[in-house]
Amino acid sequence: MKTARLLFALAISFAFTLNAIAQTTWSLQSCIDHAFEHNIQIKQSELDGTRAQVNTLSAQGNFLPSLNASGSHGYNIGTTIDPFTNDWATDMTQSNNFGLSTGILLFNGFRNHLILSRAKLGQELAAANLESTQNDVALSISAAYLNILFQEEFVKLAKVNLETSRRQVDRVSKLVEAGASPAADLLDVKAQEATDAASLISSENALMLAKLNLVQMLQLPGDKASDFEVESPDIGELEVSPIPLTAKAAVSHAMNFFPQIRAAEFRVEDAELAKDIANTSRIPRISGSYNIGSGYSGNRRQGVGELIYEPWIVGSDSEGNNLYGVAADENMNLFTPNVGEYSEYESIPFFDQLSANVNQSIFFSLSVPIFNGFSVKNNVELARLNMIQSEYAMESTKQALRTSIESAWADAKAAQNTLAAQEAALTSAELAFANTELRFEAGAVSALEYADARNRLDNARINAMRTRYDLVFKSKILDFYQGKAITL
Repeated sequence: MKTARLLFALAISFAFTLNAIAQTTWSLQSCIDHAFEHNIQIKQSELDGTRAQVNTLSAQGNFLPSLNASGSHGYNIGTTIDPFTNDWATDMTQSNNFGLSTGILLFNGFRNHLILSRAKLGQELAAANLESTQNDVALSISAAYLNILFQEEFVKLAKVNLETSRRQVDRVSKLVEAGASPAADLLDVKAQEATDAASLISSENALMLAKLNLVQMLQLPGDKASDFEVESPDIGELEVSPIPLTAKAAVSHAMNFFPQIRAAEFRVEDAELAKDIANTSRIPRISGSYNIGSGYSGNRRQGVGELIYEPWIVGSDSEGNNLYGVAADENMNLFTPNVGEYSEYESIPFFDQLSANVNQSIFFSLSVPIFNGFSVKNNVELARLNMIQSEYAMESTKQALRTSIESAWADAKAAQNTLAAQEAALTSAELAFANTELRFEAGAVSALEYADARNRLDNARINAMRTRYDLVFKSKILDFYQGKAITL
């Protein structure tokens, strides 16, 4: 028999992935490694860790300024004031607007710092939850694995019993044929043979169900159970860890290092941060922004071609004819301009307008919360209640873990005492059966007495075997609670 060894401490980890489906024989370690890779609950916990990393990145982004670009393109139909010419436009006019804006939160009562602290705490909480899930899966796999070993021992025992019964049937048949034994004895040993055959079938079915249970826990197809094999140490090679005098050491270690406790403490800290974040809603906020933009209007034109000056009427002669020229006062100072117009006009080019129409703005804003329908007050109060609730949950988690450890220690001590009694009973039953078997073969006892002695021996073997496996598993659980390596 190969010796299977399992090494996983409080912080269970794995460094490589096994192609478990292709294996012919599974060790306990390979089962755990495979479960870590394929278990749905573990995958969900890993997703929670990734989500926590994203939340941390978002919290870090709150410290950075925003930057946004905008642009528009449209046509105006109908009368409106052109924002770039400030003139009335009546024809369909094309216009474009482009802008770039940035803003930054200068102060919000350290809310962003608290959010970042909470996000980082969320990563630690996710890691603790993942470790806790891995621990639960590893213990479940270990229990299922040991159950297979236990059922295999039952099958071995059933095969030995059936073989013994067949030998007796063969021996008694010869005695009956020789007239040395009554036919009733043959009927009795054949009945025992039939019972042992049924027990073998029942044990094989139980073994198949135990394998199916582990196969399903490993996320393997159910048809793999028929050829699923595990490394099976001899029952005598199973190591029983020393049981401590009290459960105190295991309780102390678990309270300081177990992921369930760390996760509960993280939740309390998270609730405290949530309360602090809610309080920041009472503090004024200061923010700043900067905007730069430009635009284009198809209604904005410039003159091209020849500049034509219209003559200016400055008076008339005695016959009433208009006199053209430049009006001046008696000192010949011009007071009326001679206005000229271009013969043609065209729209100012697109990029020329963008350069000419640039505008910028800088703003600082202050927001002071005064009254918001009791929302701030209620949010702070709810956060305070959540903090108290998380503290209660932490105490409940500690009590549940302490109870589990103390119960595991009491169960292990009881199993240890029971095993001593069961092994003593087994020794007595073996001696009694050996004596009865010799007397039965000598014809001193009946087949019924022989069968009764066999049943007592079977019960003693089963009870001793069950108690030993129970003690092995419970002692390993105590090792786990104490942060020790677990080996089979």
